[in-house]
Amino acid sequence: MDDPRAPRTRDTDGHIPRDWFRNQVWKPALAEASVTAVRPHDLRHAHASWLLADGADLQAVKERLGHASIATTEKYLHTLPDADDSTLDAFTRIRERTLVSRPRRRGTR
Repeated sequence: MDDPRAPRTRDTDGHIPRDWFRNQVWKPALAEASVTAVRPHDLRHAHASWLLADGADLQAVKERLGHASIATTEKYLHTLPDADDSTLDAFTRIRERTLVSRPRRRGTR
């Protein structure tokens, strides 16, 4: 009697298998949208860039993307032409708020 091996099962650890997603969801969505050159990584990059452009905290974006190092997340800042200006503006706002809320000590100008 022939005793064939049991069919191989994929351990997905609760996640959707990559090839199933690609064939059942991703490719049909691209075809429906008449788009050919978009990768999931492109959407991830756009998502992170848009969050940072709208002022999201770099640490929060790092955690959202699952990066181990903040240096990896900092790479998304290259898409923000006014990143330096917004950083300086934020610093100025914080500094002014601190100066206004802190009472002056006697004997200081």
